Amino acid sequence: MGGEDIMQKRLYNILFPMWLFYLLPTGVWLIILPANFLIDSLVLYFGGRYLHIKDLVKLWKRCIFRIWVIGFISDILGALLILAVALLVDKICPEWNTFYFPGATLIAVPGVLLSAVSIFFFNRRFAFVNTDLDDRIINKLCWILAIFTAPYAMLIPLYG
Repeated sequence: MGGEDIMQKRLYNILFPMWLFYLLPTGVWLIILPANFLIDSLVLYFGGRYLHIKDLVKLWKRCIFRIWVIGFISDILGALLILAVALLVDKICPEWNTFYFPGATLIAVPGVLLSAVSIFFFNRRFAFVNTDLDDRIINKLCWILAIFTAPYAMLIPLYG
């Protein structure tokens, strides 16, 4: 394989990593959208049960759509950070193949953390408006959502 072939493959891998599905509309979204809605609903339900919230159906109806949208916005922010870090690392250290373990996982960690923090703060600010929940309960529920709905799949390397 010539140097040009390696460079072309490397560029292709940078431009089309698996987590880019969060950014580009594809048929995979027909699976991702309802799956994320289901996961967000389950985390909200079990988090509400754990926190002894009385009317979970009412809470779900008021909050689930915002929680779901916030999750996608947060995942996109994390994916953009991963893309920026990957491009920066490739520019600074081009001989380091970041598409295999542990490089891909190390590059993904800041994006997953940014997504989790965004999930917490955006849910804290926007998801639970017009609810009669106590601030302490909202904080705990936001932590539960951040921890259990962070996009951990971004940590999976593309190869090896």
